Amino acid sequence: MAAPRSGAGRCRTPWSPTVIRVLVIRRPGGLLLVAALFVAAFVGGCTGRTTAPGAPAPTPVAGCVSTDEQRAGGLRLPAGRGVSVEGVLIGGGDTGVVLANQVNDDLCQWKPYADELVRLGYRVAVFNYSGQNPTEDVRIVADAVRQKGVRRLFLVGASLGGTAVLDAAARVQPPVAGVVGISAPENFQGADAYGAVRALTVPVLFVAARYDEEYARYAQALYDACTSKDKNISIEPGGNHGTALLSDHVTGLIAAFLKSH
Repeated sequence: MAAPRSGAGRCRTPWSPTVIRVLVIRRPGGLLLVAALFVAAFVGGCTGRTTAPGAPAPTPVAGCVSTDEQRAGGLRLPAGRGVSVEGVLIGGGDTGVVLANQVNDDLCQWKPYADELVRLGYRVAVFNYSGQNPTEDVRIVADAVRQKGVRRLFLVGASLGGTAVLDAAARVQPPVAGVVGISAPENFQGADAYGAVRALTVPVLFVAARYDEEYARYAQALYDACTSKDKNISIEPGGNHGTALLSDHVTGLIAAFLKSH
């Protein structure tokens, strides 16, 4: 007889005993023994049932985010008034970086650099703004990242994101380990970097391009007004703006800043 084969829908336990019940009835003139024997027939895998399908795959928050990344680290954070901050947290470790993007763009603007930071051992959050106050959005994401186990946290932003992270760095508690503002205006869409840096105590790095003239002036004004004892500024050659400034030199500056703080 062929041996039973294993696999889905086949018998894994060919026989399973049940209870033997014995009924004894006494009649005049002797005993009459009546026994009823119940034996289970072929249970344990012969029903043809298959494994129930898993939960449907989550829809990634943006095209640059994989289904696996969304499943493992998707963020949907209430921001009040019925809207949410949506993003994703990737990587591992207890040092985190929140990346805040420029206006009129989504988190994919930062995703290649986020992947680079993950390779360096950081846990990185990228997100889309809720449409309300960008500073508050940064604070909401920072709090969520800390709730995921991050102990040492940095904020990095470009253009509007630079203004938002500088403003948030003066508000987030416990204080962040450091903040980087790239091509940051002094004030934009309710975010007030200029007011924030006058009370800022955490380490800060300002970056702008020399021929992105308005923003180079903003960077210098923010640096001059900043009260942090640990502050640096880098005015880069050329005229690139925001994430377009992420040359090898600038990413090296940021990497050194993250590592030294």
